[in-house]
Amino acid sequence: MTDPRSGEILTAQIQFFHGIIDRMAGNYFVQVGPLDPRARKWPLPDDIVGELIRYVVAHEIGHALGLDHNMKGSAMYPADKVRDRRWVREMGYSPSIEDYSRFNYVAQPEDGFGPEDLVPRIGPYDRWAIHWGYAAIPGAPGPDDEKPTLDVWAREQEKMPWLRWITENGGEADPTDRMEAVGDADPISSTELGLKNLRRVMDMLLAATAEQNWHDLEYLYKRVLGQWTNEMLTVAGWVGGMTSEEKVRVGGGVRFTIVPRERQKAAVRFLNENAFATPQFLIRADVMRRIEPSGESDHILEAQVWVLRTLVSPSRINRMMEQEEMDGASAYDAADFVADVRKGIWSEVYSGSQIRLWRRNLQRSYLEVMAARLYGPGGGEYRAIARGDLVGLEADLARAIARPALDRITHTHLQDMRRRVRDILDPKTPPVAPPPEPEQPKYFPLR
Repeated sequence: MTDPRSGEILTAQIQFFHGIIDRMAGNYFVQVGPLDPRARKWPLPDDIVGELIRYVVAHEIGHALGLDHNMKGSAMYPADKVRDRRWVREMGYSPSIEDYSRFNYVAQPEDGFGPEDLVPRIGPYDRWAIHWGYAAIPGAPGPDDEKPTLDVWAREQEKMPWLRWITENGGEADPTDRMEAVGDADPISSTELGLKNLRRVMDMLLAATAEQNWHDLEYLYKRVLGQWTNEMLTVAGWVGGMTSEEKVRVGGGVRFTIVPRERQKAAVRFLNENAFATPQFLIRADVMRRIEPSGESDHILEAQVWVLRTLVSPSRINRMMEQEEMDGASAYDAADFVADVRKGIWSEVYSGSQIRLWRRNLQRSYLEVMAARLYGPGGGEYRAIARGDLVGLEADLARAIARPALDRITHTHLQDMRRRVRDILDPKTPPVAPPPEPEQPKYFPLR
């Protein structure tokens, strides 16, 4: 409760929902389990759970004191500092406990981190923000008299990036304003390190749950899929992105700056090689056949399609087309972007390689996503981009089908895909608007 006249916080309360312990414990296991010997068994021991509850309480106390979420925090430290033990011991791996950076999945076993440096802590941003909000300003009898001093304090973030906060109106355009990320000043290198830990987690699953019910194994596997998806989405955010820095006054300069074109293209290359190429380390018969008789291909596909939908979202493509007009050669051409994604997902069409089940599934889903972009709700020039891409793909499929010595299933698949492209471009009946895209994956959680 606040006083509407002054903004003073009069009272606050903290409520915990019943699943918070399982959620935090699952995050801890899949993000830093390989770094903490205590986390090799599931469920996690009470001493770890106690530390996780302490972190959540501190985070919520920050809200009670007036601090908002600061998802920008984790991107404000140089990425290499996230693995620097001395830095992390003093500064944390995010400058704010109000960031949703969770646990330090970028750190590696050889870095020698202790468990206390894997969990968020109160950081320099939090102390600075509390000082800004609560410190007495002598000689300032009223709120208006405090503003000059408060503005001076606020400008400290211009020289110290880790004092920056979420930029108003930044929204999805700002890749540094990202939940569930660590070390995202360099999202590609940090995600490469995160994937190393996820591979280690996959190797831990059976031993960790050996004495538990198969439901526990399924729960942790779902958490792995969710973590993999989040790390890919962190990279995807840089495509068509606009980094931001809040300014105290308009005269301080622009608040939003386009992500350099080459950095965007590097993100697409990474996703083609790591998100849309089949993630073989997630496909484990010894794990999945303890959970269900089949369905692994569906779960992998759901994760990949979630990344794909986000990557080629109408808002991103429209933003990129606007950037072309405003930023010229600095922008990543939207049509080139979609073509780069298509060439990654359909790489076998250009190389003549056999197309395996996982990739056939993804290619079918690619057509569904592009059809949704073509006939979905709303407007915008992204429809023209989608149509042009499908026209190009149809021609590429025709050339691929004509190649000699294709294996039967690949040849049949390519014929089917070409027919499907033709149906999308020239439907025999009026196209039906696709259903709304889901807000959360069905099989696995993102948080």
